[in-house]
Amino acid sequence: MAFEADGLGQGLWEELRWFWRFRRSRRVPVPWRRPRTADRDWIERHTQMRRFGDTTVAVAWLDGRRWIVKERFWFGWPDPTRYVLFVLESETVWMAKDFNHWPPQWRKPWDAA
Repeated sequence: MAFEADGLGQGLWEELRWFWRFRRSRRVPVPWRRPRTADRDWIERHTQMRRFGDTTVAVAWLDGRRWIVKERFWFGWPDPTRYVLFVLESETVWMAKDFNHWPPQWRKPWDAA
């Protein structure tokens, strides 16, 4: 099935659940930091995440989950959005969402002194 080959194999209900989780998460001050080499290596070995985005720009631990943002070098219409967010519980994708604009409540790790 082409949908599964391009995405994560999620169905409509899961897509809606991720939409609402992302909507709520934009209001939370996520403690982002720049990824370390070990973070990047782990993400590149993850079978579902490695093919989304070109570089990992932010990682965090929040509520017992691993949060990861990857950025794409080519983005905007007709290309995909600029960022993709993954939130994992253990190895399972708890939420995945594409987005273009960094939420105001999220501190950008590249702006930190």
